[in-house]
Amino acid sequence: MAEWHLPPDYIMSHWTEELFVLMVDKLILRKRKESEAISGHSSGRTIPDDQFFKEAGIKVKKVKHGT
Repeated sequence: MAEWHLPPDYIMSHWTEELFVLMVDKLILRKRKESEAISGHSSGRTIPDDQFFKEAGIKVKKVKHGT
């Protein structure tokens, strides 16, 4: 299975049904979050850019664009 970088025969012989169901559930959740993030409807917490950079310890220099 490409998502887990494992061949199907490995999964069939080494994973329990419970592990497979858990992995599929987590895959569905991850794909749903990716889709929400791409469409801009993420249910996660958002903060303003300046607050993010400050909390991350990133210094931002503002550049003036002249003509």
